[in-house]
Amino acid sequence: MTRMPPSSAFAIPAEAAAVGRQDRRIRLLLLTDTPVLAPGGSERFLQNLATRLPREHYRVSVVQLHAGHMPLVGQVSSRLPGVQLQSQPVHAVYDRSGLRAWRALRAMLQAEHFDIVQSQHEKADLLNALLPRRNGTVHVSNRRDMGFKKSARLQQLFRYLNPRFDTVVAPARQILSGLARFEQLDALRMTWIPNGVDTRRFAPATHQTRQGARRALGLEQQAVVFGCVARLTEVKRHIDLIDAFAQVHRASPQARLLLIGDGPMLAPVQDRMSALGVADAVVLLSFRDDVEAILPALDALVLASSSEGMSNAILEGMACGLPVIATAVGGNLHLVQHENTGLLVPARDPISLAAAMQSLVRSPQLAQHMGATARSRTEREFSLDAMVQAFDQMYRHLLDQRAPRRA
Repeated sequence: MTRMPPSSAFAIPAEAAAVGRQDRRIRLLLLTDTPVLAPGGSERFLQNLATRLPREHYRVSVVQLHAGHMPLVGQVSSRLPGVQLQSQPVHAVYDRSGLRAWRALRAMLQAEHFDIVQSQHEKADLLNALLPRRNGTVHVSNRRDMGFKKSARLQQLFRYLNPRFDTVVAPARQILSGLARFEQLDALRMTWIPNGVDTRRFAPATHQTRQGARRALGLEQQAVVFGCVARLTEVKRHIDLIDAFAQVHRASPQARLLLIGDGPMLAPVQDRMSALGVADAVVLLSFRDDVEAILPALDALVLASSSEGMSNAILEGMACGLPVIATAVGGNLHLVQHENTGLLVPARDPISLAAAMQSLVRSPQLAQHMGATARSRTEREFSLDAMVQAFDQMYRHLLDQRAPRRA
């Protein structure tokens, strides 16, 4: 059994048996800045990819460059079956923790001869780009958002480092367009693979399920319920959503709003709710790991972000047959077909957001039609199986280009 170098915070083996040279599976190393079992969309993506690639063809290891959310062995076995999870905390790539992580990852590559190293988020991408190259090993950068946190200096650094990746994959074409513009990414190094959603877990609710979900949340059966599934952070613009909802509630007192998620903007959001007199009409649910049990209570999903990659929350809402109101930014432009599967509005524009929400209050038939269309499109274009198959095909294509891939 391969062991992590001593600087590792912990190492959880996926299989008791040692992996020998006769194991001909593709060896995939996934690097991420965030705790793998955290509730965010990029974490759910990584969990789905790591566990759904066929185990007879892949041996997957994951390294999180983060000390938080240390999972128990039982949690890893149940949520990441067949995956080896390790932690190598990094405060910053340019300090001692970054150097320790780079050395540990270099030792892993020398010991295990990974076929593919794939990273997501800035620290992981930088370390991946700086790792020594080995014949037959493919390096992939997986960009999950529009890069809104990158400084001009960091964008310049990535212009220099991007050629070290065999490809840069993203779930939205808008992300790739931004990379071409701000990081001068070569189109030949771009790969587009949309996110996938489990259409069995997230499915339209029956009338009985809808009533039960509303009772569990203390919602009136006749209420018109909007919901937002997003961490309470500045980029998600919950303040804009509260401002818009206050206008809707004044015109339609039966309107309700569910906010599902936690984060640093909780106090400002609560203050705005109180100031606008809608605290009794807004339900704060904090983080929930049973979102599929809450979505049946909704009439529509709303996302007011100022920047977005490809939102898993939108995909899950569409899979549940909900119309989606979203800002016209990033991957939202691809997911939400205006006046077909939902409505698009300008970012940072509570008035337009309120008008879109009010249009669905006035026309429940329109909302139902958009929701049904959204479900059909999700089944057709955004299944989880299709996403995993696309990654499998990309990996095999890149490895073929790098053949021979085995040491």
